[in-house]
Amino acid sequence: MKNLNLLNFSSAQEDDRTLILKGLINKNQKTINSKFFYDDVGSELFEKITKLKEYYPTKAEINILEKKFYTKQFLSESSSIIEFGSGSNKKIKKLINGGKNLKEYIPIDISKDFLYKNAKNFAKIFPKTKVTAICAAFNQITEIKGILDKKNNKIGFFPGSTIGNFIPSEAENLLKSFSLILGSGSYMIIGVDLIKSKKVLENAYNDSKGITARFNSNILRSVNSIVGGKLDKKNFKHHAFFNDKEKRIEMHLISKVKHSVNILNQIINFKKGESIHTENSYKYTLEGFSKLSKNSGFRISQILKDEKNLFSIFVLKVK
Repeated sequence: MKNLNLLNFSSAQEDDRTLILKGLINKNQKTINSKFFYDDVGSELFEKITKLKEYYPTKAEINILEKKFYTKQFLSESSSIIEFGSGSNKKIKKLINGGKNLKEYIPIDISKDFLYKNAKNFAKIFPKTKVTAICAAFNQITEIKGILDKKNNKIGFFPGSTIGNFIPSEAENLLKSFSLILGSGSYMIIGVDLIKSKKVLENAYNDSKGITARFNSNILRSVNSIVGGKLDKKNFKHHAFFNDKEKRIEMHLISKVKHSVNILNQIINFKKGESIHTENSYKYTLEGFSKLSKNSGFRISQILKDEKNLFSIFVLKVK
C-alpha cells in the first residue's frame, strides 16, 4: 500500500533483559514491567478482555466517542493524529468519525506484528490517509521526536486509560513529554478511568472467564522469550485488587509454591505466597486529573463522561 510506512524503534533486547532482571531481583517487591504484557499473544488476549461484560473501560470510552465527542473544532484534513499505544486502533476510527481525508495517522505501539497488522488494515480502509506506524515504547520519546517534529497540526490521542499504568509522577512527566512533542496550541485527547465502587473495579480485573488471569500469566511467557528463562505459569496464580490508599488496581502473580528459577545466570528464589507485581492501573477524580494536566503544560478544553460516570475523556490543549 502506497500510503503505509512501517518504522521500528523498539527497545534493544539487552535493555529489556536488564530491565527484567532488575525487577526480579528487587528485594522489596519483585516486579515485571507491564510493557512486557504486549507481545502478540498478550495483545490478542487484551482485545478479548475489552469485550468482556465486566470490563467497562473500553465500552464506556467508545460510548463517549460515539455519542458525545465532536472534533470539528480542531480536526481537519491537514491534521496528523498521533496515537500512543494504538492497540487495535478501533477507537481512532470512532474519533475521526468516518472522515476519510485525514492527512496522516501515526500509531505507536510496542507490539510490532500487532501494530503492523492493524496499521495495514487502517491504511486499506482509509487509502487517502498516510499511515506511519512506529514500533516503540512510550519512554522512547526522544527516538521518535525527530519524526513527529516534521508534522503540522498534530493531535495526540492516548485512549484506554493507559495513563493509569504510570504512577502519578511518571504520568506527569509523560504528559510533559507529549506537550513538548505536540507543541503550543496542539490538542491532546486522553482517556482517564474514574474512581468508583471497589466491586466494579475489582470485577473488571477478575473476570469470570479467566481471560485477565491468562493475560497476566502470559507475561511470563513473554519474559521467557526475552531472557531464555523458565518461569512456569503453573507455579503462579493471578491476583488483582484495588489498593484504597494508592487509588489503583494492582495486578500480581502469586507464587503457589516455593521454587527457584535461573534468569540470566542468576538464581531467583520465590517463597510460597510471594508475588511479582505486574501492573498498576491508577484511577482518578476529575479534579485530580485536571490538576495533573495543568502541571504538565496543558489547559483543559473539555471533559466528557459516559452515561454511567465510569470513564472520562479529557480534551487538553498545549499552553
